Amino acid sequence: MIIGLIVGGIFLTSHFKGETFRFKEIEILDYNDFTLNDFVEQDIVCNSKGCKFRDKDIIYTISDVKELGEQHVIVKMKYEGEEYEKTFHVDVVDKKAPEIILSDTFIIIDMNEKIDEKSYLKEVKDNYDTLSMDDVKIDNQVDLKKSGEYQIIYTIQDSSKNEGKAVLKVKVKDKKDKETVSTNDNKKDEKPVVEEKTTLNYSISGLFNDSGAISQGVNLSMTEKNIEVGWDTTLKVSAKINTDAKIWYIISKNKITGKELTPIGGKGFPAIGGGEVVANQSSSYEYTFTEEGIYYFSILVTDAKNNIKLRKDYVLTLTDTEEVRDMKMVTTDKGSYILIDCYYLGGKNQELYAEVAIQDTSDPNIEGKLVVENDEFRLYYTKGYYYDLVALLYSGDGRLLKTDTLKIQK
Repeated sequence: MIIGLIVGGIFLTSHFKGETFRFKEIEILDYNDFTLNDFVEQDIVCNSKGCKFRDKDIIYTISDVKELGEQHVIVKMKYEGEEYEKTFHVDVVDKKAPEIILSDTFIIIDMNEKIDEKSYLKEVKDNYDTLSMDDVKIDNQVDLKKSGEYQIIYTIQDSSKNEGKAVLKVKVKDKKDKETVSTNDNKKDEKPVVEEKTTLNYSISGLFNDSGAISQGVNLSMTEKNIEVGWDTTLKVSAKINTDAKIWYIISKNKITGKELTPIGGKGFPAIGGGEVVANQSSSYEYTFTEEGIYYFSILVTDAKNNIKLRKDYVLTLTDTEEVRDMKMVTTDKGSYILIDCYYLGGKNQELYAEVAIQDTSDPNIEGKLVVENDEFRLYYTKGYYYDLVALLYSGDGRLLKTDTLKIQK
């Protein structure tokens, strides 16, 4: 998702004094959760177009805060010809809990099956600490010998004792294999013709991860996947079967019946890929999702007449979040300049804006190098010099949500 472009520029240094504003006396500052309002006594209004006082723009910078504990934070402001600067001596604290992201939030399994609870850990994130999935504690409350609904609780704690939590709901169901055996006393000596059963091996990556093998004649329940949309929205599938047949991949907004295969073609949904394969030959398919919603995805193995021999089915619930989870800068070399795009995850139904600035450079002539033209951030670089860029993502009320840094040198 590409955000709106508001301002690009270079943070400048000020040393003059003004009379309009007064700085607060503050002792504690939340890490990566502060705005200009936290430092100034006056009622400053911040929105998607920047910060204003009495309907006039304020130009300001706040020095980077990269550590917890006692820090010096420098605030510089320019307003109506007046320039302000103050160094705050504050205790920077972290009050935000780390986040645990699971590949699923609900699964259904048969009694006496094994659960690899660690396999459902997709990612852990924290605004300050570098945490890994090894830091997650797992409380598995599932009784595999008894049908019912259970939970697996994942918790993680950062260095400031903030605790994050995620829950995987598990439904354990009775496994009922129905086998029908028929005999005919008049044909005891006849040997039945046994058709080779088809086995499908599949592997899924990208949008979510899953793999396994299924055999013809085994009925499988639909797998539910609740997915928070991340940077990779492409479903990548590879499959292989042990007999000559057809492998189909179908994505639809309706439950898949197999009738989607006749005829095949057209745009939109259902999206269909695949076709004939020979025994032990790999088949692959990719599809990129562009909107949140509920989708049905099936891997079908059929005979030459498209009669279904076996299938693997999913229902995918793709959601975005109101909380901004991450951001990044992406550059494109246009020859005479570098185009800088800012992307973010989350921020559903929010008004957000970004700033891009040069933090440091070896270029002695930086005026006019970073500009906004045609609603684009552009860096008109000089070869041989480096440019350290910072992107800042703000909420509509001026709260700093996420930052990203990037070094460019040509």
